[in-house]
Amino acid sequence: MLSYQHAFHAGNHADLLKHFVLTFVLNSLNKKDKAYTFFDSHSASGLYDLYDNRLIKTGEAQKGIQALLQAKNPPQELDIYLNLIKEYSDKNLYPGSPEIERRLMRKQDFLILSELHPQEIENLRSNMNKPLFNNSNQPAIQIHNRNGWEMLKALTPPATKRGAILIDPSYEENQDYIDATNSICQINKKWSNGILMLWYPLLSHRESEIKAMLQTICDSAKSHNEHVEISNLQLQVYSKDDKDLPRLYGSGMLVINSPWMLEETASKVITYINSEISGQFQKEC
Repeated sequence: MLSYQHAFHAGNHADLLKHFVLTFVLNSLNKKDKAYTFFDSHSASGLYDLYDNRLIKTGEAQKGIQALLQAKNPPQELDIYLNLIKEYSDKNLYPGSPEIERRLMRKQDFLILSELHPQEIENLRSNMNKPLFNNSNQPAIQIHNRNGWEMLKALTPPATKRGAILIDPSYEENQDYIDATNSICQINKKWSNGILMLWYPLLSHRESEIKAMLQTICDSAKSHNEHVEISNLQLQVYSKDDKDLPRLYGSGMLVINSPWMLEETASKVITYINSEISGQFQKEC
């Protein structure tokens, strides 16, 4: 299905977790001068107008990133993410993952984006051609109008050997859970040192599919390397005890070959987000 459009949800609570982890991983890769390749399998438009009628209609950015930007005394672990976001919010914009990637990557690196939706791919191409804020040394960028699962299968492992993947499908179809599982297991087998990031929704009616997906991926990774570092991070902005629990009550990030200190750092960030902005979600229930 191609009905999902992230313009309704950009900057929501799920983006907070996903994009914080993304910035952490990119900065971890940047600690070494050697080039790396980054794959974004479901790229969408890459850049969003915070005053778009679709975002105003849902109010998700207001309860997500805009609330976080207004929160007091954020921990230093959020500095890199929030400082980057402020560059865009000052211009009434929110960067999607492709924009964050090209903003933080370097001229020696390679960014490979894939998007299948006909309107989103045109928006993505347009946005990736816009000048970057405070960075003239963007990476080499390839944009593919193709199925993200097929792109990953065809192009991994990269020639650089170092690198990472972000996978965040819409999960509109049952097949997305199967494709995410199969893709990560296959990629990890042939690209053992690649950092593999999977965003997933927390949905009360999909708990069995999510649990099976995560378990299969982790078991497969450990079968190839029993010492592999795996982080499974979750941000729940609604309590599962609420009788009117919404369809999406939070989200998670599974990271294979997790960089050093990701789990400890993310734990502090998640605790802060829960203390500062999650209360407003609970009041709605």
